[in-house]
Amino acid sequence: MMQQPIDRSILKVHLPNGGFNMVKYGDATDVKDIIKLVVGRLAAGERVFARCFALKLVVISQRQGFWLHNDLSMYQVRQKYEAKCLPEDLRYELRVRYLPRSIQELHQKDKVTFYYLYDQVRSDYLKEKADHIDPEIAIKLGCIEMRRFFKDMPQVALDKKSNFDYLEKEVGFKRFLPRSVIDSMKSKSLRKIIQQQFRCYAQLTESECVFKFFETLSSVYNFNHERFRCALGSGWSISVEIVIGPDVGISYLTERASTPTHMADFVQVQSIHTMTGDDNKGVVQLKIVGASEPLTITCKTLDDVEDMADLIDGYCRLVHDMQGTLWSKRDDSIPRTPKVNYPRGGPGRTEDIFSGNERISDYAEIVEEEDDYSTPDGKPKKRSVRRKSRDYEIPRDHLRLVEILGEGQFGDVYKGMFFDKTGTQVPVAIKTCKEDGEECMAEKFLEEAYIMQQFDHPHIVKLIGICSDTAPVWIVMELAKHGEMRAYLQNNQPHLDLVMLILYSYQLSTALSYLESKKFVHRDIAARNVLVAFHDNVKLGDFGLSRWVEEQSYYKASKGKLPIKWMAPESINFRRFTTASDVWMFGVCIWEILMYGVKPFQGVKNNDVIGKIENGERLPLPPGCPPSLYNLMCSCWIYEPSKRPSFADLKTWLHEILTEEKHRQEEEMHRDNRRVQAISWAGSNGSDEEPPPPPKPARPLFALSPTGSTPNLSVNVGNSFNSSVASLPHQWNSTTNLPLGHSTPASGPSPDTNAIKSQVSQRSQDIPKPLPPSATHIEYQLQNFFPSANSMQGFTQHHRHVEDVDEAVIEMRLKQQQKESEEDSRWLEAEEKNLKRDSVAHNHGHSDNTKENSPPTISGVRSLPTARILQRTSSSTSSTSDSTDTGSLQKISRVNDSVYDSTTSVVRAVMMMTKEAPHVDAEGYLEMVKKIGSELRVLSSKVDEVMPTLPPETHKQIDMAQKVLSTDMASLVSAMRLAQENYNTPLMPDYRKSMLKSAHALAMDSKNLLDAVDSARLQATS
Repeated sequence: MMQQPIDRSILKVHLPNGGFNMVKYGDATDVKDIIKLVVGRLAAGERVFARCFALKLVVISQRQGFWLHNDLSMYQVRQKYEAKCLPEDLRYELRVRYLPRSIQELHQKDKVTFYYLYDQVRSDYLKEKADHIDPEIAIKLGCIEMRRFFKDMPQVALDKKSNFDYLEKEVGFKRFLPRSVIDSMKSKSLRKIIQQQFRCYAQLTESECVFKFFETLSSVYNFNHERFRCALGSGWSISVEIVIGPDVGISYLTERASTPTHMADFVQVQSIHTMTGDDNKGVVQLKIVGASEPLTITCKTLDDVEDMADLIDGYCRLVHDMQGTLWSKRDDSIPRTPKVNYPRGGPGRTEDIFSGNERISDYAEIVEEEDDYSTPDGKPKKRSVRRKSRDYEIPRDHLRLVEILGEGQFGDVYKGMFFDKTGTQVPVAIKTCKEDGEECMAEKFLEEAYIMQQFDHPHIVKLIGICSDTAPVWIVMELAKHGEMRAYLQNNQPHLDLVMLILYSYQLSTALSYLESKKFVHRDIAARNVLVAFHDNVKLGDFGLSRWVEEQSYYKASKGKLPIKWMAPESINFRRFTTASDVWMFGVCIWEILMYGVKPFQGVKNNDVIGKIENGERLPLPPGCPPSLYNLMCSCWIYEPSKRPSFADLKTWLHEILTEEKHRQEEEMHRDNRRVQAISWAGSNGSDEEPPPPPKPARPLFALSPTGSTPNLSVNVGNSFNSSVASLPHQWNSTTNLPLGHSTPASGPSPDTNAIKSQVSQRSQDIPKPLPPSATHIEYQLQNFFPSANSMQGFTQHHRHVEDVDEAVIEMRLKQQQKESEEDSRWLEAEEKNLKRDSVAHNHGHSDNTKENSPPTISGVRSLPTARILQRTSSSTSSTSDSTDTGSLQKISRVNDSVYDSTTSVVRAVMMMTKEAPHVDAEGYLEMVKKIGSELRVLSSKVDEVMPTLPPETHKQIDMAQKVLSTDMASLVSAMRLAQENYNTPLMPDYRKSMLKSAHALAMDSKNLLDAVDSARLQATS
């Protein structure tokens, strides 16, 4: 297969760090144009010492180099050099040749050139000098470079064997030490010496390392001097070695001399002439200020003379800070640019025509930057990918900008509308590139599109198209209407439960597992780079941005430019990014999600983060985080990269945790609903109709839940139901004690865990789903307190009926209920033994506030009818109810009972709210809450009126009950405001449920206040 001819209009300029730039040029393009362009690409901003750079042409096979003068055109270069060699044998290098006298000044004014010079000197040292110097000095220089290269690595980092293994095997000693040192020393001895030397330089900063390197190297290698073997004079001459450098000027060195003899400074040079002398030798003549005759230097070849002349001329331009040249040639040693057009290689190229007195310089253009940062194997991106991006080109008139969403790295980000072929409007996000940016800025900007077009995943932001034909360049992406995740988590914290947070983490794991399968490394996984498309759907975004931020400057300290607090230790220490480092960052991202957008390592400086990690410190357990999920996060934070799980494993593991957490939440909702129903039945023991008894083995199943199925019986009940609700399991939403499935080890679920899962799935078929939190269901629960609460007449009839009941009948009923309760307890104990996970549910018992920690919904199933004889939940009345006869409470007359009437009004207002809430607008919520608040104030005033008639020892209990009601009212107002703010959002049903739950809690606590007053009345009359 024939090899394609090389396009001779593209120049590959190599950099000392191994990178390169591809530059387009024309026949009249000068060398200085190419230098100016490539130097400008090293970093943003002005280069103060741009005159220090030069272009060198190296013939690879001959190991010979030629310095190209600034004023040479590329046509002249091709005619003189490329005509003699194959193009493949030539290598163009950008180098710092003309050094300022003060390296400190270079560092202060131009850090980019300073670090470029350092890389160049270090590269030359390793190639040419390292194998010929003292091994001790070579190891010192290597340790200095280790300190500089791993500038964020703590002093003791290399004391860890894992870090040293990583340095030796992954990075390689050959980057720092000459081959002769590595081969001549045993590995153990070399490690020990490196550890000792590294401690000597561990406190140095990056710039201090560079100065120390220059200082140490200058003792064995004068990198700032260039030497030429030549003769002084012409004809009869003296053989010497000309030394040229910023500190010695133009000097010569004889064989016997140890120090150079100074001849002239660069500021004294007035002109430079080169010519061909006798025997085709090269001659350079320097006119020096104050000298009667020019200084003549003869070299073996004209090429040597021209290299020397270029060096002296460059130093003169640097010290005089001028653009022009002092160098003139006596003969046409270099061909001139033709005055007619020169045919350029490559099909379909336009011919440039130059007039005789007009000089045209084609402005050079960057073709392609360094390899794609995110490809682990480091292979360069194929140009076919860029050609393929044309398939995504969409007409600009199919887009309409609507509003600015924010500002990105390259320009503004807009919300827009995309009109497809059918005319359908699709909301999109449009990233723009600033019009005043350079061409390579647009190319960098499109890198994200080139990357994104390779992916198709439901949890990765999709590329819709690009507009790159004209400026400004646009990238069109799908719109995530809820914006970035971190802000979303912070703004919606009250409405995001643990299951939803784990769901977000699981969705991200699927996206990252997809990237892992494509061998792609993201390098910037954080909550800020995740977008929320819907309430239950997140997408990974911001591809290519991290590469732009890091590689915008060729040589610059990346502190503050990389997300240090999210990065793995090997990324901080060695700038090594792999899938394993992405796993570490994913663990930090999960921590951010569980902390509702809190950034990691708050209050810790970036420089101190790696020290904490090296000492074994990790991010703390987030509140409410299941132990198994924290185990997963800790497995992501294992120091050894090879021991971290893959994203495929994390995806499976997170799916198991998500399933278990969903099941646990359902169990908690069942228990919470049973508790609410138990309170309702406890308040209905004065009803004129006794509810049916619960199903037992000895009687038919005639008492079923409203769903028609047996209610969940997993709540642990004591030997008797004659205990307060406080004896029921607490901590309904606590995650500190979880089902057995949440103790899954890092290696995955054990066989026992799988067995439990099968039992749970089998049980789930027998557990009814909770009822929706409808107004009818809430009303039914409230009527358990006041069966006739719809009218005052109903209350009056109820109390008259109570008064007519004979005490003997009441006593008989109570004894019968007690007997049934004992039978129910024994039957429940037998049933609970058949439930496999009851023991786990029993371990959940911790103190908790139900109103604060219960789920936002209030749906539930009707609990066992035997719960009607549970005592009241209020702690203020539990102590008195133990010693108060139930029948005595029923003897209290409600005629002219203002406290009772006010309590009834509060409950009636709550019941009205439950009926009307689904049908009113946001303003209607305010009116209903105002009504409840008004009735509550009346109730409070009525209680205050009767307080003087009650025993003083009961006042404290009544005051506590009133304070609880005040807290309930504040919670109701807060819930109402959230419901109003989110009235037109998809989350409206959830906010309305939360508001109704708060109202329901207020109604129950108003009943508790009435009970406290009644108990005090009985105590006063006893």
